Amino acid sequence: MNTKNTILIFVLLLCSAIAKAQYQQVNDISYTESADAYAQERCKLDVYYPTNRKDAPVVVWFHGGGIEGGNKHIDRELKNCGLVVIAANYRLLPKANIDQCLDDAAAAVAWAYKNAEKYGGSKCKIFVAGHSAGGYLLDMIGLDKKWLAKYGVDADSLAGLIPFSGQCLTHYNVRKQQGLGPLQPSIDHYAPLSHLRPDAPPIVIVSGDREMEMNGRYEEQAYFWRMLKLVGHPDVSLYEMQGYDHGAMLHPAYHILKEHIKRITNKMTSPLPQPSVKAEQRAEYPFAWQSPYVKNDANIGEENPSILYLGTNNGYYDLTDKTGTLIKELKDFSVSVYFKVSSENKLDGYGHFLFAFSQLAENSAKEGPYMAMRLNEQRFETSTGGYENEQIIMQGGQPQRDVWIHVLYRQQDHKGELYLDGKLIGKNNNMPILSEIFKETPTHCWIGRAPFRGDKYLTQTQVADFRLYNYAVSNQELRQLKEKKKQLK
Repeated sequence: MNTKNTILIFVLLLCSAIAKAQYQQVNDISYTESADAYAQERCKLDVYYPTNRKDAPVVVWFHGGGIEGGNKHIDRELKNCGLVVIAANYRLLPKANIDQCLDDAAAAVAWAYKNAEKYGGSKCKIFVAGHSAGGYLLDMIGLDKKWLAKYGVDADSLAGLIPFSGQCLTHYNVRKQQGLGPLQPSIDHYAPLSHLRPDAPPIVIVSGDREMEMNGRYEEQAYFWRMLKLVGHPDVSLYEMQGYDHGAMLHPAYHILKEHIKRITNKMTSPLPQPSVKAEQRAEYPFAWQSPYVKNDANIGEENPSILYLGTNNGYYDLTDKTGTLIKELKDFSVSVYFKVSSENKLDGYGHFLFAFSQLAENSAKEGPYMAMRLNEQRFETSTGGYENEQIIMQGGQPQRDVWIHVLYRQQDHKGELYLDGKLIGKNNNMPILSEIFKETPTHCWIGRAPFRGDKYLTQTQVADFRLYNYAVSNQELRQLKEKKKQLK
């Protein structure tokens, strides 16, 4: 290779590297609507973002300082790595009260949801992270859903929570205001430990060395991790940065943050193989509710006929033999539906199936094949016959009440993925294809009825826009389906 060509290649590589590393930062953006003078002073954020990216992960970062001090900053470890970073200040104790501090944290995250795309970020990939007091604040607003709900944000839509050395008890400076000493633990409604739930976003807990951390902070976080595991949280991790104290652990911990963001976003966006069904052969089968197929005390909404009400006893919707015949003919497929469970429904006992396709009218545990989605465990299940042959994808826990939730299951060959509100909650690469499940034409396809004798019907629930597809829908189609939820009331 001659010198001229060598220089040209070098210049091209250099230009490429520069193009990939274009970042800008905007400072002191107000995110509050409060007229409070102190809020106007403190509630500001900085945005560091790549100028040549779209759909980038977003990190909302809360600084430490015992909720009594500290200021927003963006450390070098979060720069030049493809992230949109939002560093936010918040009001501080004792000038503000803890409710105001938590409200500020929620408002900053809500601002990120509204504005992420302006800065090349994705509102589907918003991670909330922070150190010490910042870790405490993010745990609180990520687990106690009321803080973000005030701003119209579902805490479960966060991509992940990543606290560094966060307090899991009631924060020691909140306890100080309650007249308690720093070594006198307390767990009240201001403690993340009071709000454990299995359906929270993925959580990555990072602590300093247990022998060097503040006042038992590692043990707090280890207990936090253990209790999250015990309540059934499917994606929680704990790391101990050995040899680093409370302050020094911050910088090496950034590597863990970035690796887990990669892991979660790869899981979130991992595309299925190209559809085996050609574009011109792809079909969507939406179902409009029709009165002859509404059974028992179920009914169709008078004001909005697109909504099915499942009643209070044994109401269901019969999708009929035609659906059964269609299902048997599908190989790759998707199922999409919206539901809203009333707060009056406890989802107790067995059953509570959102939809079910069954070879038999009343299965027992050891009988025929089925495919179904049940809500008391947020569990999708298929079987070629009986429990012993069951393959599942499960979120665990119960769904949020009185809000519309979108469910989508898609399968290509044996690879199945289950999404709730556009968020991938699990996958299984051993799902039977429909012809393996239903070797005879399935004649029983229901909304709100269980495939098992003795199981409870799904009651006090609204259902809308049930659709089948003869292919695994794309990520773009998934996002479009999720956005349709805004049209439901």
